[in-house]
Amino acid sequence: MEEIRKIAAYETADPEVIIAEHVVVGTLPIRRTAFTVPGLLVLQVHGGLNTRVRDYMDGSGGVGARR
Repeated sequence: MEEIRKIAAYETADPEVIIAEHVVVGTLPIRRTAFTVPGLLVLQVHGGLNTRVRDYMDGSGGVGARR
């Protein structure tokens, strides 16, 4: 992984929950092939602490890099 690009952040009806859209960019070291994997991060914060983190990634973004 070389970079995480923030695409957007979304507020929700629950003030303790935020959704962030991002893209992970990197290069596989053995083959030196680039990949991009888009994803969503759902964070729940209570009392200043992360109480729940869900990371959803589109794994098909790395398929071409493995070939």
